[in-house]
Amino acid sequence: MSGIGKLLPKLEAYITIPYPKPLFYGEGSDEYPVPFLGYAYVPGDFPIGLTEERRALSAETLAKFLRRLHEFPVQAALKCGVQQDHRNLTDIASRKLKLEGYLSKLVEHLSPEESGVIEAYIGRLQKERIEGVYAVLHGDLHFKNMLVNENGIVSGIIDWGDLSIGHPACDLSVAYSFLPPYARGVFFETYGGADEETKLLARLIAVYIPILILMQAVDDGNEAIAAEAKSNIMRALSD
Repeated sequence: MSGIGKLLPKLEAYITIPYPKPLFYGEGSDEYPVPFLGYAYVPGDFPIGLTEERRALSAETLAKFLRRLHEFPVQAALKCGVQQDHRNLTDIASRKLKLEGYLSKLVEHLSPEESGVIEAYIGRLQKERIEGVYAVLHGDLHFKNMLVNENGIVSGIIDWGDLSIGHPACDLSVAYSFLPPYARGVFFETYGGADEETKLLARLIAVYIPILILMQAVDDGNEAIAAEAKSNIMRALSD
């Protein structure tokens, strides 16, 4: 069983939002040659096109979820075989370089205002790297891995394939990509605070991940996902 498969059930006492718990483990056979997991179904809809007011309703819910998840003992996660900072999250310089390349490919799919805002942000990124901090992460927290109920409040967190150990800013990026600026204060207060370096990295990842999603949506011709990715980027860059 993979490290993720071993760790997910152990997180149950820590996770405060429904998530897909493994129910059974399948071993590889001639019919399907790789091992696989079967999960509990988590109901809800993707948070696409929500108003800022609806998004703000989830500030405390998301902060409590991440506070508890990040409290899970790192050593216990390592014993399960979970990867540690395999994406080099704190290397801002290399992420900045990649962003510049992605932006050049996306220019024709962005308005002049959108590309100008992103370009100006990239230009202001002067820090090359920040100090490593280690917590158990969901690792890929964005709108395609979140579910909301009929009131637009986050009611499920799915796709734990990037469950890992690394800088908590990776998950805290949701404060910038998902929440409107006026809800971030209560988010960080509920979470327990974050220093300026953590917030800097969280905002960067809140721009970086939706840009990757936007590139994929453009390739797929998926206008709804592209529009949501753009709104995530612009929200992340607003104060």
